[in-house]
Amino acid sequence: MPNIEPLAPEIEQRVRDSFGRQKMMALYGATMTGIGKGYVEISMPPSDIALRPSGIFHGSAIAGLTDVVAGYCAATIPVEDPYFVTVEFKINFLNQAKGELLVGQGRSIKAGATLTIVQTDIYTRTGERETHVATALVTMMKINKR
Repeated sequence: MPNIEPLAPEIEQRVRDSFGRQKMMALYGATMTGIGKGYVEISMPPSDIALRPSGIFHGSAIAGLTDVVAGYCAATIPVEDPYFVTVEFKINFLNQAKGELLVGQGRSIKAGATLTIVQTDIYTRTGERETHVATALVTMMKINKR
């Protein structure tokens, strides 16, 4: 993993607490496995709800993971009242997504006052083998929760 700048403890705790309230990620059994300034990694095991009958991760599970990774990646940038919504989402599916774990890694490319651009890459892992299964460019917009 390239150099990831650590987060201030209060920002990391805020992001992890918010992730803990994510019902969709809980449904998928996903966990936050990496975090830093402008970086998030979320891992998801295969499950009946996330897999097609053939045992391949469903495109909707991949897209959902991509969107959540991008949102939390944006939320790691120190701003007041960080709440983001997706305004644009472009994903390319590259390979069949079959493996022991689905892993989404997001990196902030540009964090602006309103818009944050995140590149998200999705991999499957089986043992030591990793396959790049999707890549996405996601535009997140900062909004006020109130």
